[in-house]
Formats: sequence, C-alpha cells, structure tokens
Amino acid sequence: MQWIIKYLTSSIGKKQIMGCTGAFLALFIFGHMCGNFQLLNFDQVSAQASYNAYTEFLTGFNPLHFPIKMIYLVELVLVAAFALHIFLAIKLKIENKKARGGIDYELNVRKGKKTFATFTMIWSGLFILGFLVQHLMMLKFGEHYLYMNDKGEIVRDMWLTTIQMLGNPAWAAFYVISMFVIGMHLFHAISSAFQTMGIAHQKWTPVIDLAGIVYSVVVALGFAVTAAGAFYLANQPETQALIEKSRALQPQYEQQQKEKEAAKTSYVIPSVGTVEVSFNAEI
Repeated sequence: MQWIIKYLTSSIGKKQIMGCTGAFLALFIFGHMCGNFQLLNFDQVSAQASYNAYTEFLTGFNPLHFPIKMIYLVELVLVAAFALHIFLAIKLKIENKKARGGIDYELNVRKGKKTFATFTMIWSGLFILGFLVQHLMMLKFGEHYLYMNDKGEIVRDMWLTTIQMLGNPAWAAFYVISMFVIGMHLFHAISSAFQTMGIAHQKWTPVIDLAGIVYSVVVALGFAVTAAGAFYLANQPETQALIEKSRALQPQYEQQQKEKEAAKTSYVIPSVGTVEVSFNAEI
C-alpha cells in the first residue's frame, strides 16, 4: 500500500497519471469528432434524422440496466478525468517552479527543441476548459427544438440546437479558433505522454511525433469543417422550415409530457371495494 502512495505522490507518478487521463480524453475527442460528422448532410431532413437517432442512442444506451442512465455515468467519468488532468497539470507546474526556486528558465530552454505549444500547455488547457464549459452550457441549456422520431415520440432536436448554435457567426468563429488551440495542445500532449510513459526511442520517437502532428491536425480540421458546414446549413431556407415544423410540435409535446406524468402513477379500483394503488415509475 505504501508503494502506491509513494507512486501517486511522486513526480513521475503524477505525470504518468496525467498522461493516461490525457490519452483517454484524446480518444474521446476523436470519437466525438466522428459522431459530429453526422451533422454534415446537405439533405437536412436526413441529417436531422441521423443525428437525433445518434444522440438518442447515446442518452438511452444502458446494456447493464443501471438504475440511472449510462450517459450520466459516462459524463461523470469524463468530468473526473478532465478535472484530474487539469489538477495534476497545475500541481506539477507549481512544483516545478518551486524546485527552480521560483526562477523561470524558459528563455534558455527555448534554444533546444521546445516549441510554442510546450510553453502554452497550461494556458491552452485552461482555455479549453473554459470553452468546454461554455459549449456544454449552450448545448444543454440552449434553445429547445422538437423532433418526432420514427417511433412517433417527440424528443429534443439536438441537430437543430447544434446547427443553430454554430449558425451564430461570433460563436462559429470562436469555435474554429478553439479548435486551433485544441490542436496545438494535442500536438505537444501526445508526444509528451509517450515520453512520460517511458516510450521514447531514437527510432520510434520521430514516428510518435509525426503521429501526434497528424492526429492533432485531423482533429482540429475535423471540428473546424463541422463548424463551417453547420454554419452554412443553419442559414439555409430548408433549415428554417424545419425550425417552424419544430415549433408546431409544441402542443403535441406538452400533451405527451402530461400523458407520461399520468402514466407514472396509475390508480386501479377493484370490484371488491378496496383501492389498490400501483406505481409505474419511469427512470
């Protein structure tokens, strides 16, 4: 047990844990980018159906029948990984500065192989944190559009919410700039993570560095292209027609919600004169 505590409190232990959480988040970012490509179908009706089916699958996926939705567990793991990653980054930054007696040697090490991304890691990381908070706030609490799925259920139209969010010129521009910052962060983070994990070799390090560059460029461009395509789609007449259709579903949606509330508690009155109350709780 003592060796675990020693490892977790050591500099190399904290760096390796930070590298592992970073790798986990990098994989999630790539998967999220691939999922977002479903926004980019110039047949808006098809894009709407595809993306909403995708988001419904993510929010409803629960193969192990947990008492709460699995999406909440996934979000909890992501938040924990992100928080731990940032905490360790800041802690290591402070510890390194204390070890140097508060003196900054950046001007000297710039003469080596250090890059601009290396010296802005902590700041780009904090910028990304702010971007993610704003991004999630706008998606979760942004304008609520409605969509009728193939089951006849009226659900939230996340395609329209996302498209309209990126249809704002200021937000679309900020989104593209943020993708550049994320790409720059990933550019250094990937090679640094491999080095921290002890995977560094004269032969393989250049390959890892190249893979890191390719990955960061693909991710940054992938998200930027998605933002540009969404901005274009948001300002098309077909999309505006879908917004009007969404608003027309409001009365049906309110009726559907009332029926769901009524179905949660059903009252059965048997002929024997006793009152039996049965509950059908939906989670």
